This record gives sequence, structure tokens and C-alpha cells, in this order.
Amino acid sequence: MKRSQQFYLAALLFGVLFHGTVVSFTLGNTYDAYVHMFFAEHYASGWFETWNYKWYTGFTMTSYPPLVHQIIALLSKVIGLKGGFILWAMVISGLFIRGVFHFSRLWVDDNSAGIAALLAVVSSSFVEALHVFWQLPSLTGIALLLNACPELYRWIKEDNRVRFFKGIAILGVVTAAHHVTTIFGMVFFIAPVLGVAVLDRCIAEKGGIDKVRISDFIKEVWSLFPKAIQIGLSIIAITAVVIFPYWYWSKTDPIAQVSIPHGSRANFLERTDLGMVFFVIPWGMMLFFLPGLFYRMFKKRNLFLGLSFALAFLLGTGGTTPIPKMLLGETAFNILTLDRFTFWATVMAIPFMASMIDSVYSGQIKDRLIAKVGAGTHKALMVFIAVALIVVSGLISNLTSLRLLQPDAIDPEPIANFMDRDSHDEWRYLTLGFGDQLAWVAAHTDALSVDGNYHSARRLPEFTTRAVERLENSKYLGMEGLGALHQFLAVPEKYHLKYIFNNDKFYEPLLYFYGWTRLTRLENNIDVWERKDVLPLPSILPKKDIPSIQKWMWGILPLLLLLLAFLLNVYYGRSSRDLPVITPTYNSSSRFRYWIYFFWALCMSVLMIFSIWKTVNKRDEHRNPEQLLQAYFHNIDFKYFEKAYNLLDPESTEGLDQYILELSLEDGLLASYAKLENINIINLRDISDTRKIYQVDAQWLTAVKAYDTTHSMELIKKGSKWYIVKEDFEKKIPADQFLRLAEVDFFNQGRRKATTETTIREDILDRPEIYIDEAHLVERDGLYSIIGYLSNIDNDPAFVTIDAVLYDKEGKEITSYSVSDHIIHNLLPKEGTPFRIDFEDILWQQTKAKFPDKFIPGVDARVVLDREPVEFVINVRTMVTAERMYKFYGVEHSKNGKDIEGTIINYGNQEIAIPQVLMAQYSDNKLNWVSTNFLFRGIRPQRSKDFEIALVALDDIHVVSTGKDANLLVNSVSRKINATSLPADYFKPRNNKDGYQLYINGLVNFKN
Repeated sequence: MKRSQQFYLAALLFGVLFHGTVVSFTLGNTYDAYVHMFFAEHYASGWFETWNYKWYTGFTMTSYPPLVHQIIALLSKVIGLKGGFILWAMVISGLFIRGVFHFSRLWVDDNSAGIAALLAVVSSSFVEALHVFWQLPSLTGIALLLNACPELYRWIKEDNRVRFFKGIAILGVVTAAHHVTTIFGMVFFIAPVLGVAVLDRCIAEKGGIDKVRISDFIKEVWSLFPKAIQIGLSIIAITAVVIFPYWYWSKTDPIAQVSIPHGSRANFLERTDLGMVFFVIPWGMMLFFLPGLFYRMFKKRNLFLGLSFALAFLLGTGGTTPIPKMLLGETAFNILTLDRFTFWATVMAIPFMASMIDSVYSGQIKDRLIAKVGAGTHKALMVFIAVALIVVSGLISNLTSLRLLQPDAIDPEPIANFMDRDSHDEWRYLTLGFGDQLAWVAAHTDALSVDGNYHSARRLPEFTTRAVERLENSKYLGMEGLGALHQFLAVPEKYHLKYIFNNDKFYEPLLYFYGWTRLTRLENNIDVWERKDVLPLPSILPKKDIPSIQKWMWGILPLLLLLLAFLLNVYYGRSSRDLPVITPTYNSSSRFRYWIYFFWALCMSVLMIFSIWKTVNKRDEHRNPEQLLQAYFHNIDFKYFEKAYNLLDPESTEGLDQYILELSLEDGLLASYAKLENINIINLRDISDTRKIYQVDAQWLTAVKAYDTTHSMELIKKGSKWYIVKEDFEKKIPADQFLRLAEVDFFNQGRRKATTETTIREDILDRPEIYIDEAHLVERDGLYSIIGYLSNIDNDPAFVTIDAVLYDKEGKEITSYSVSDHIIHNLLPKEGTPFRIDFEDILWQQTKAKFPDKFIPGVDARVVLDREPVEFVINVRTMVTAERMYKFYGVEHSKNGKDIEGTIINYGNQEIAIPQVLMAQYSDNKLNWVSTNFLFRGIRPQRSKDFEIALVALDDIHVVSTGKDANLLVNSVSRKINATSLPADYFKPRNNKDGYQLYINGLVNFKN
């Protein structure tokens, strides 16, 4: 057996063992894997059904080539979705190694081709694509494309028609797996292969490459032009036919949406973290060999591949230079993910990387190294290269373990069981903080979600007008992400959205103050939130169907073509090994070239050592005061409390347990629900060389408000290390050791009939009676709002939400919206609340405003109306609620100029995690404005917190119209109906001497 064949077989065995072992550790923490399993589950459930209702209120499966998902679906019938996914990944790993081996034989000698097969196993770009991104369709495409190239080479070189059919059949399979690979592969892979095939014919005819002239090549191209046309037309035809439904969809339902930002388009000099992920890691050890790669690839015979390689290399640099955007155009640049070009460039470079390594081990470079530095140094270099390749590959494959890219694993079964029971699947649901596991949840239930994880499937305007692929990670997407989430939470009735599964505490304030109720906690520790009074989905949902013939094509042609390609290659497989013999022709006499190699490798080594040194220094938190404070606030932000504790001066602490206990007592928005946005460190004064006082101005972001806090931090130096002197926490102790409280509680029996048959969801209860005391349409700075006050006049507690519609002078509807956080949604009997409804620009198209780069809670997203409203209608909807309401608080306040200063006293037995203060402002006993404020610290039982609120200037507010009985509705009937039960003195004007009234609400995490 030839040495190259030994290398090849060893590569196949090593590849299966290496990737098969690593995949069990990486599958759950990667991107895209669960998305492809979700697609596969669709085909496993309905092979010829092309419409999927589960995401984005419905999307077509013809928006993504089906082959890989169909294969996993078939395998899942035997070994499950994960098993099928992993098995196909192993098959593709083997096909990729085979493809690299045979593709390499077109460009380098057999020995180097065998080494190339080994390099394919540990290729940094392949390892990253497989174990970090899990881009299985893309990997399937490139693996098969590499196997098709030698067949097309033979078709041009030797006129063997069998090769033509084998190559075209494989390319058809590539299209069915990943059409983009076929389209760009024609430029980056097939064109160079056809070019070198023509050149080899010239070489054979002239007796050597040095004797071939441009005129000879052009003459040969002209003679073979019909063959090239035949290949091009065949590829176009098979690409058009095998996924015709995809082209039909893209033509009849074109994507009209804002593109999703991608890190591969960034400027890697500005975003070095993205440069590491999308450039440095894919190139890996090849970066040390770049000059040699360019030299070998731009030799005369390899010139076509060299040009392709250089173009892919350049496009892979993303937005670092303006050239990629100029070459691709604005539209293509913003749609394509440019890391694919880096991946393709590294694949093209593998044969020549192998050639260089072969030369180092047993060729010209080896002889030169031994002559210059001796045999011992040469052997050490060989060992270093081998170990470095394996270590780098191992580190990259475990990148998801070193830096978590996804939340901890979430068991989808409790969520699926919840949606399947009690007819919960008659509404849509939403997941928050799930990462890509939202697709894994969707694969386990037939219930429908408003969210999704495939940007081309987005159809709702709230998605397509924003750079938002999914809502579950909206806190990372700035104003566009959280702005979109706000509107889904404020108007869930529009989407029949009733249940939210929350895995991130950050969203809890937003859910609570927008009127969502925490329903239960599932066995997998996921909180279920419910919105009351949302209508179930209609029995018939809209869908966009396609002709039956297209469904049959979609379900049959990809697998049929795969079977055909498999049979052709099995039957005619052995002859594929018979490829041209390439002998190394690189001149070893150029000292200048070797000096360039040495200098480049030295620069890369210095850069790598500097990066490691910088990383190690950055991790030394005690090195200087600024670094120490940065690390401390970072640890507090990410709740790494033990790491934060280790940065404190040991003499100022009383132990880790005491420190964590004190932190837990400081609840509230900042302690539990906030993310650190930025900090500014100022050196106030130096007490001595070893003692300094610093001021830290911190900017915190929450889902409902942004806060600025100031911290005075004392730092002390001991030896060569700096430490923080621990801050003092609240130490007030209430007088009463044990507390008893009497409270009114409510309980709703719900469904009281145990049966497996479909029944009503729960016993019917009367809707509580609400009276709308007053409501006004007001204008402030050209923007319109509805303000008002309502009371629960019933004997039952009520959940309240309000829908509002604006009309112009001709009685035509202008816009509508629902109340969000400017209200107390849950009211006890006889309790009242002010409210305010702002009309947000749902599409953000009417205002044509630019989104802020970062999320700014409270940013004015209200719509600028195209015509003036003169009337409005509001409809208050109520339901009896058994939600536990905490009312054990009081408030003391006084007016100080233009501010309200006061204290909230919590005299109950629960902690108010997030206190909310609603302020209603009056003028002449008439409501003029309603505003909401949140305290950033929680209030523990039997304690108090001070607050300060700025009054709004009422001169800027103009009352457009006042609501009358006819347009103030409660449960769709006039408020006048409920007015008959009220005593006469209820309607007497109220004397509000202070000009304002405060109403307290708060998120309480009940401890019992």
C-alpha cells in the first residue's frame, strides 16, 4: 500500500474517532445544531408538508434546501434526532477527508495529498464549523463539492463521459444540501479545476509546463469551450430543478426585511474578539505558513486556484477594508455571512499546507534546516508542528466549554408536557433566555410560538423591520430587540400569545409590570408566565400553499439524486483514484524566500506571545487599581460572587458566606435584574502610596429603566497586589423579631372535573365590574397619549388591561395600542389605579426613525401620527384573579419645589424586589398626566427606602378630548352600566390640594 493511502486511511480512522468523541461534549453548546434538528423533525412528522406553523406565525420549509434535514429525519426514525444528526456529521467528516484527499491530488503529489487528508481532520476552520457553529448543510455541501471536482477534471482532461455524469450528480446533491455552496463553488472551486484541466492538456501536448504559452492555453480553451458550456448549463439546470420550489418561493414571496448583523462583516481591527472568531481561529496554524501558501498557489500551474484563494481570503476579512463590500455590493454584503469565504480559502490552502509540511519532514526544507540549524532542531520543529496542530484543534473543538455560547442545558419535556395538557397549545408561547435551545423545545411540541430561529422565515412586521432574528435574546440586540419584545408583551392578543417560558431573570420586571402573571415553575426550573384574557387561536390558521407537484419534487428529488450519485460512484468508484501524478517543482535556492518565511513566522510567534502575555496580564486583577475595579464590577454583573469576594481585602471581610448573605439582602433591579452597561473610574485622592480612594460611576441597564449609580471604593495595596476594602451594607435591624400578619387571600378552583375528554378550561366566572372615573386624550410635544383613572367596584379582585383606539375627525381609525407598565394590572376590591396608554410605532416605519445603537429604557418610541386624532375609544377588559397581591406598604411624601421626596415603608413580611411608584398629576382636580418610576433597590420586610421623583411640567400638556360614556367601555359595554351601582357622592369632584397622587406597586417574590 502506498504511503499516501496509509495516510488517507489513518486520517479516516482518526477523523471518526476524534470528531465522534468530541461531538458528545460540544453538541448542546453550539450554534445551529438544534435549528437543523427542528427542521428535521418537521420532515419526520410530515414529509410532503411544506408549511410549518410553529415559528413566526407560520413559514414555508421551501426557504431552505431540504436534503440534510431529510436525511436526519430518516435516521431519527431509528436512532432519534440527536443520533441522526451526529451520525450524519460523522459521515460528512469522512466525506470531507475523502474530498480533501482527492482534491489535493489535483494540485500536489500523492505524499502531500495523504498529509492533506490528515490535516483535514485537524483543520481549524473545519473543527470550528463542525463543533462551534454546527453548520452541517454547509459542511455537507463543501465535502461533496470537493469530491465532485476530480470527476469534472477528468471529464475535461480525458473526455470520459461517466466522469461528467458522476460530477454533475454530486453537484446536484450539493445543491439539495446547500445551494449557496454550488453557486459560489462554481467560481471558487470548479472554475480553477476546469482551468487546470485545460492547462494539463496543454502540458501533455507540449511536453512540459515551461513550453506552454498563453496562445496555446487560449487555443485549448476554445476547443474545449463546448464542454465548459455543457458543464455550466448542466449545473444551472440541475440547480434549478432539484430545488425548484426554493426558487419559486424566492420569486413569489421575496425576502423584504432588514438584514441581521453578523460578526463576520465587522472591522476585525476594531472588534478583535470577532476577528479572533471569524478570522484567526479558522486560519489557525496556517497563519504561520501564509507566505509559503501564497508562493505555492501562485505558481504557474496553480495560478487559477491561487486567484480564487486570494479572492476568498480578501472577502473573508469582512468589514476590515471597504473592498469586500465594493466587490459584493451593498445587498449581498449585508445578506451573506462572510466567514464562509474564509472557510473556503482554508480548504483551498490545505493541499499546499500539506506540501510545505511534507517538505519540512522529508523534502527540500528539511535538507536546508538540517544544514543551517542541525538535525536536533529539525526534529524539535517537526514535533512542535504536529503537537501544535493537534493542540490548536483540540482547543477550538472545546471552545464552547472554555467560553459558554449557550445557556445551561434545558430539558424540553416539561415544557412540551405543559403545552400539551389542558389545551394550553390552543395559544402561542414564547421562550426567553433559551439561546438556540428554543429550536430544541419547538422540536418536542406541536404548540406554536411567535418566535423562531431562522431569519429568512420572518414575516411579522415587528421582525422584518428590525435586525431581530429572535426575541429570546432581545436583551443583547439593543433598542431593536427589546423594543420589539415590548410590543409583543404589550399587545399579546394580536398574536394569541398567552404563555412565556422564562430562563433569564432580566426579563421578570418587564413581564410583571406589563401585566403578566407568574403561573408556576416547571421541573426544569423554568418559570411559566401567563397573560390572562387572551383569545385562543382560530381553528383555521392561514398558510401559503404551493402546487402539489412542487411538494412531490421537494420530497423526492433530493433523496433520489443522492441515491443516483451514490450508485454511480460505487459502480465506477475505483477509477477515481487514477489522477495525474504531480511532482514538487519548487526551487530551494532562493534565500530571500526563506528569509521571508522565517521573518513571517517570527512575527506571528511574537504576536501570539504578546497576545498570550496580554491575556495573562488582563487576568491578573490585582495588578493595578483600575484593572481591579473593572474585574470586581464584572464579577458582580455576572454574579461570580466568589470571584468578587477574592478581590476584597481579607481583613475587611467576615468570610465568603457572610459576604454572599449581605449581597442577597440587597435585592432590587440592580442586584438581580440589571446588566452592567459601562463604568467610569475616577481617582479621587491618594491617602498614601498603598491606599487610594476611587469613585466608580456605573451605568446599569434593566428591562424597564436605565440607572446611574456612584460608588466610593477604598483600595489598599499589600505587597505587589491591590485589594478592595469591602463596602458596608444596610445593617438596620427591625424591632420585631417575629411578625404576624392577617391578610385576605383568594383561590380559584379552576377545572374541577377530572377527565381526559375535552372540557371547558375552567368554571365560568363573572368579569369584575370596573368604573372608569375619567379618561382624556392628551397631546405632549406632538405625541398623543390617553390618561385616566379607573376603580375596581366589584367584590372580587380583578386583572385589568386596556385597549385603546384613536380616530380622526372623519371617524376613521388611525392607530391602536394597549396599556403596558403605566398601570397597576391587579386590583383588590375597591382599589383604583391611574393609567397611561402611549401609541407606539409598531413597525417603526411611519416615523422613519433610526434605532438607537443601544437599548434605552423609556426611549420615546411613540408614533408620530399622519393625521390629528380627535376622538378615542378605550375598552377595559377584566378577569377575576387569584393572583397574590402584596399591599403591606405605606408612603410618606412631600413636595419640594419641582420634586416629590418621600419614603416607602414595607411593614409586611415579604421583600418588595422592585418598587414602582405611579404618579398622577392633577390641575383643577382634573387628571393631567400619569408617569411611572422604579426604585433601583428592593425594600426588605420592616424597612424603608427613600425616593425622589421629578414632577412633569403640565404647561406642555394639552387635553384634546375627554372621554364620555359612549367611548369608555368596560368588557365591551358602556361604563354607564356599572355607574348605576355607585352611590351618588362617588361622582362629587375630589379635592386634590397637593396636585398629585402616588400609587405604590411592586414585584414581590413570595417566599412562601
